[in-house]
Amino acid sequence: MKYAAEDGSEVEWIWNSRDGVTPFCVSNRAGDKMLKHVDWHLDRRLFNYQPLACERIFVSLSPERARQRAQHRVEHFWDRDDCAHIREMYGTKENAIEGFIANSRVDEAPDLVEFGSLTPPNNDTSNPSQHN
Repeated sequence: MKYAAEDGSEVEWIWNSRDGVTPFCVSNRAGDKMLKHVDWHLDRRLFNYQPLACERIFVSLSPERARQRAQHRVEHFWDRDDCAHIREMYGTKENAIEGFIANSRVDEAPDLVEFGSLTPPNNDTSNPSQHN
């Protein structure tokens, strides 16, 4: 799938290893630009594709990544004045983390990871969608 910055300065091809939807936009690797899914007509299903270790791919959100993302979000927003509603709703950081995890659609939602960062339990990288 082709993702590109609006100004044309960056293009990234991202493989969807799963049979599911993907976001319309993702952050670039540096985190300073949004990349939009473009040229949809070029999307192809490649069942035997083997991504390179440096490529980013979509996988299904694992319970571990859901917790990691929830912890990051809570730490980022907890003390902000404009996020008092989060503190009021959940009371504690742990309750907020558990609430965010409950709403994260584990094993269903897409997650964007760098292929080389995946650590499959049996060291088999032939189908990363099975290692979430």
